[in-house]
Amino acid sequence: MSYLAFALKYRPQDFSQVVGQEHVVSSLSEAILKRRIHHAYLFSGPRGIGKTSLARILAKSLNCQKGPTPEPCLSCPSCIDIAAGKSLDIIEIDGASNRGIDEIRSLRENVKLSPAAGRFKVYIIDEVHMLTKEAFNALLKTLEEPPKHVKFIFATTDPHKVLPTILSRCQKFQFNLLSLNQIVAKLKDIAKKEKIKIDEALFYTIAQAAEGSIRDAESLLDQVFPVISTGKDIKDIFSFLGIVDENALAKIINFLSDGNLSDLLAFIDTINKEGKDLGVFQDYFLKYLRNFLLAKIDLDRFQQLAEISPQSKSFITKTVPQFSLARILELIDLLIQAKDSSKQINSARIPFELALIKFVYKEKNPVKKTKASLANQKEKEPAKNPKEAETKEEPNPSGQKNNQQKSDLKKEKPKEQESSLEDDVLVQAVNLKWKEIISAMQAKRMAVASHLSFGQPTASSGKQIFISFSSRDKFHKEALDDEKNRKFIEDNIEQVINKKARVKFRIKDSDQEDYPEVKGDDSAKEEKAGPKAKRIEDGFLNDLLDTFDGKFHNND
Repeated sequence: MSYLAFALKYRPQDFSQVVGQEHVVSSLSEAILKRRIHHAYLFSGPRGIGKTSLARILAKSLNCQKGPTPEPCLSCPSCIDIAAGKSLDIIEIDGASNRGIDEIRSLRENVKLSPAAGRFKVYIIDEVHMLTKEAFNALLKTLEEPPKHVKFIFATTDPHKVLPTILSRCQKFQFNLLSLNQIVAKLKDIAKKEKIKIDEALFYTIAQAAEGSIRDAESLLDQVFPVISTGKDIKDIFSFLGIVDENALAKIINFLSDGNLSDLLAFIDTINKEGKDLGVFQDYFLKYLRNFLLAKIDLDRFQQLAEISPQSKSFITKTVPQFSLARILELIDLLIQAKDSSKQINSARIPFELALIKFVYKEKNPVKKTKASLANQKEKEPAKNPKEAETKEEPNPSGQKNNQQKSDLKKEKPKEQESSLEDDVLVQAVNLKWKEIISAMQAKRMAVASHLSFGQPTASSGKQIFISFSSRDKFHKEALDDEKNRKFIEDNIEQVINKKARVKFRIKDSDQEDYPEVKGDDSAKEEKAGPKAKRIEDGFLNDLLDTFDGKFHNND
């Protein structure tokens, strides 16, 4: 007997065997029982979830000798021929390769002929959206007034490309992706029938890799079978399939939690030497962190919704208290930035390692980071103007104030009022749009937006806006207090309020608040952008310097 792939061998043969599409099965079964069978159906949804299989089952139900029935006997000549793909009354057409008007004209001629053996002639057109516009128009007349003995079942992964005139003449059913547990249950059933002994973790890993497609999951299990039969380690199986093991992701989390940079980098080196794609590994890790985020926000909802193995659920539940919500968001943001950078420099490893180093280093050296920030802040503070010190009022023995000082104060007062008016407008403009500014940033850099949401615009001076944080939110201020984050925030503020603004962060209830004098626009001081490669190189150097609080040294 010739070998039959699992996806074909275990294809559902009746409605009871269909997995994950209960809403479609119940509607069709009820329609058959009440003899309210439509002349055209449209099955839409992602690939590999059972659209064509269910079309064949419906054809069996209509042409079974005991039918029409929602429970075809599977043993009459009609059911056997349909299952074997030999029935003359079931015509399957691939819309991708038979998409022209000539094929549809042939179909129009053939629909007039009576069924060879069954009650109905059933046309199953897969990937119907691939038909040309002319072919659709040729089909339209037949679809409007089909012979009573003809039924159409269309399947498509992209219903939006089907002409509205065709859609309006069909009963439409949207198929769902299968859940992790539904796929795992089907894989376990196949393994039991095939007498295969497989570690339970592998079932969940295969189901995750299938991403809701039962056909993909069955094909992966088919690939695993010969490897398992040789008695190879499960790690070899993951490498064979190109799947990332959840245990590897858990190791990364443990290294990050312990701040163990040495073992973390060694582990990434091992993954790289094994020939695994670090870009794919990052994708899996980001999905894993999404579950961490869900667990941190709502642990009960995480237990219900997370599409991972029970072992991973248990690990995340135990580990998630070690990370704050802000730190999880920060790690996700760093990895997303690393993915973007990897496309620019055609290397996944360097940005990935840099992101993890920055995350761990910041956790291990919060005091040093704070001191460096304060030192940089002092360096940037403008020197006090000696003239201002000279204008300080001195005690006068005669009890009279200098007439010249009075005159100067009168001249300066209108300027202060004018500046105050201008500042009120700017800070009000930012406050009015503050939620919109935060929302705009969330779509680009979630961690930065999360940190910024703890602050509030409180004052402005010229084009500078002061964003204040309470002392208990000092961590969020420090997370934002670097040039790259400030520039990102300034750009987003400008996009929303349509005005240029420079941001300054401060602790609103500290003893030493600084209100620097702002003189004009600093845009002229910005460096001119060099070639693209130079900008990318400088960006990575700046990231390294930020991470380790380093400085350039000129040896000339």
